[in-house]
Amino acid sequence: MRFLRFMNTPRGRTIRVAVGLLVLVAAVMVGGWPGVAMGAFSLLMISTGVAGVCPISPLFGESARCSVPRRATNAH
Repeated sequence: MRFLRFMNTPRGRTIRVAVGLLVLVAAVMVGGWPGVAMGAFSLLMISTGVAGVCPISPLFGESARCSVPRRATNAH
């Protein structure tokens, strides 16, 4: 699925973290039990984006690990 592959790229991970931060701010503003639920969801989005894991990808046959391009190293 193209969308899941995009969300596993560095740009997709950045978007997940940014949206997670926005939802966290909204959760603080909402407060109460809805705010707690939104806060928990936002922390899930932030942590999976930072860790490089997409928990729904295996449901669609994709890898849960994000594809991170490897940098060339100079081995001396």
